[in-house]
Amino acid sequence: MTDGNSESIKEKVRALLNRANHPNTPQPEAETAIELAFRLMQKHGLSESEIGGVKDGSSAEIVVKRVAVRGKYRVQRQNLLYVIARHHSCVGYRDDDDGDACVVVLYGRESDIFAAETIFATADLLGTRLLPRGDRSARTAWWQGFRRGIDESLGKAHKEFVVDSPGAGLVLADRVERATSYLRAHGPRLTSNYSYVAAGSDAYASGRSAGRGFSSPGGTFGSGIRGEIG
Repeated sequence: MTDGNSESIKEKVRALLNRANHPNTPQPEAETAIELAFRLMQKHGLSESEIGGVKDGSSAEIVVKRVAVRGKYRVQRQNLLYVIARHHSCVGYRDDDDGDACVVVLYGRESDIFAAETIFATADLLGTRLLPRGDRSARTAWWQGFRRGIDESLGKAHKEFVVDSPGAGLVLADRVERATSYLRAHGPRLTSNYSYVAAGSDAYASGRSAGRGFSSPGGTFGSGIRGEIG
């Protein structure tokens, strides 16, 4: 494949992801766009970092990004984003709300944050599609369970990736440590907040089951791993 063709594919993938994430894109069209984007990425061997404009392993710099989550159940959905980001070597915190948006501030490598946002878009669409009917309390419990199921699914996939990639565990742990150190040095002083989880409800169990069935498209944990352990 020539460089021109490669850049053309990358631009097509970026356009598909932008369409999927646009607030005016109908849900079925958004889901189709994400599926097509990842098919192209897998077919042509493209990583999330390459699509984001950063070549694998080219930058270990920690960056900071504010991500706004809008719409219904945004508090639960921003918690989902945080869980996904944590599995992609990022750390962060919830900042003050920005109007009708919950804001998550993420610290990590640019490629890791991009991967977390992309996987969140996929999981968020899946959750919205599977969310059952019910009152707000039941739906909130469902989102809480869904987040827990996603956490378990990504945790399992993360462990399998580390086992199958000798040396990757140390690299990923170092990424988290660097992001954490940067947050401590440059971020605000953080305190823990308790949030109630309706873990015993049927809605929570249903959401957890749905989340466990989530499969992260592509090898999103190890952007640049080969370059760092090779």
